[in-house]
This record gives sequence, C-alpha cells and structure tokens, in this order.
Amino acid sequence: MRIVFIVIILILQGCSSQPTQDNTAVNTRALFDPWCHYAADGLAEQISPKCIDNAAAGDADALTNLAYLYAKGILVEQDFVRAMAYYRKAARQGMPEAQYSLAEMYRAGRVGKPNYELARYWYQQLASQAVDPQFPRHQVDAQFMLGLMHFQGLGDAVDLEAAQHWLTLSSNNGHSEAPYVLGKIYLEHYHQPEQALQWYQLSAEREFAPAMHQIGMMYIDGKAGEVNAVKANTWLERAASLGLAEAQVDLATSEYNGMNGEPDFIKIYVWLDAAAGQGNAMAKQRLEFIAAKLNPQQLVKAQALSKQCSTSQFKQCNILNLAN
Repeated sequence: MRIVFIVIILILQGCSSQPTQDNTAVNTRALFDPWCHYAADGLAEQISPKCIDNAAAGDADALTNLAYLYAKGILVEQDFVRAMAYYRKAARQGMPEAQYSLAEMYRAGRVGKPNYELARYWYQQLASQAVDPQFPRHQVDAQFMLGLMHFQGLGDAVDLEAAQHWLTLSSNNGHSEAPYVLGKIYLEHYHQPEQALQWYQLSAEREFAPAMHQIGMMYIDGKAGEVNAVKANTWLERAASLGLAEAQVDLATSEYNGMNGEPDFIKIYVWLDAAAGQGNAMAKQRLEFIAAKLNPQQLVKAQALSKQCSTSQFKQCNILNLAN
C-alpha cells in the first residue's frame, strides 16, 4: 500500500507541474510587454504597466501600440479620442504607423466630422518620406490615399496633376489600386483609352479585380481598340472569380445579350446568384426573371452549380462536379 501511495503522489505532482510552468510563461509575457507589442498582437491578457509608463514618457512605439488598443477596443474600452491623442503624439515623432492611422481616423471622422484637411496633412507627412524597403506599406498606402484625395477633391479642389504625381509614386512602389485610379483618370478625364488600358493592365497584373472588370468592359464597348467578346469574357470571368459582384452581373449580362452565341441561361443564373448572394440589388431582380426561363431540370442543375460556385469561392462556376 505504501508503494502505491508514493506512486500516486508522484503522478499527481507530475500532472500539476506543467500547467504551473505554462501559467508562469503567460504571466511573464503579459507583464513584460514594455511597448504593448504582445497586447497589440493579441498575445497578452492585460496591458503592461510598463507600456503605460513608456507611453506617458513619450515613447513612440508604446504610444502607437496603445493607440491601436484604444482604437480597436482591445483589452480596454474603445476610445477614439484617446487613440487619436496617442497617435498624434507618436505621429509628431515621425512614427509611420501612427501618421497613417491618424490620417485614416481624420478621414473617417472617428471623432466628429471627417477632417479631410488634416487627413491630407498627415498622409503627406508620411508620403513625403523615403520608402523604407523593410516596412514600405504605410508610406506606399499614404501615397495612394493622398493621390486619391486629390482625385476626388476631398479637402480641397480636384487636382489631377497632384493626383497623378502621388498615384504614380504609389504605383511605382507596387500598389495594386493606384494604377487602376490612374486608368480612370486617363479614360474619364483625358479621354485617352490606350493609356488607360495600360494602367488597367498593370493593376490587373497585381490581381486587382476592378481593373480586370474595366478591361472586360472596354473590350465590350470597343474602347480597348476593338470589340472582342472572347477577351471581354476572359477578363470579366477573372474579375468575377475574384468575387467582384459588378463583374458577375456584367458577365451574366454579356451572356444574356448573346456576346458568346446562344445565351446559356444556367450560366447566367449562376453568376447572377453569385452577385445576389453578395447583396447586389440588380442581380436579385434579374435572377427572378432568369429563373422563370429555366425548366425544372435546368433549375435544379443551376442551383447545384450555384452552390458549388459559392462554396468554391467563385472558382468552380462553369462545370458541375458530379462528385459533389
């Protein structure tokens, strides 16, 4: 009996020791987080007092991460006023993430109405800096946002020259949407479809779906230099397969209009259903009309293919996999 009793004690001790070590590790990580990095990454259960002290002392890293926690309501009650105050202190020290986040909050009107002038100011502070090759995202995004605001006339009058300047910088640094907006400028304002197409193609190469959609529409209306149903269908389908509802509707519309020969009403149904599932009002209206054109067997097939399309995230929308 004595031997058994000793064995039981040893087993219990072995079972209880591991959680104690894990808890110690968690507590250490939660408490020794002087810049709130663990907290911002969701790896801590509380904000380190040392991080609060560092922020109070003006440390830019601590200020930026603490601002993020207040902006998102992580470990603290969401407080945009306090978040902006912390971001502002860090931004004045040249912290890229703080400058970008502060500009975003001004643009979105997180505290009061949108302040486009201050949003522009902070985007420009960041966009004017040399792009850090290790952490380029904030500078490149700021260049894009600054160009977009000049294009849209937010915070001042529309300035296409300034928009082109900042959008071109952003595009040269790899931004996917910047060349798309440049394409819009050349197509809608300068009426130079050849130049627009080049910018759209660059954006499409970076997998930006609206650019693919626009190229497809240019092949439909001839602005790409020719009317080409095959190329239009290819580009529209690429955009549709990336989940762009507008492209899904236009793909269904081009099919209905007979651009690819006799309309395939099952295909039309599938793409309209895909767009309707994303809340597209036009697709919902047209879907009822198309469904009425299908016989019961066709409707069953269309619904099965639609289900396959949605579950595959729009990658398997043309041929029904009978194995499913």
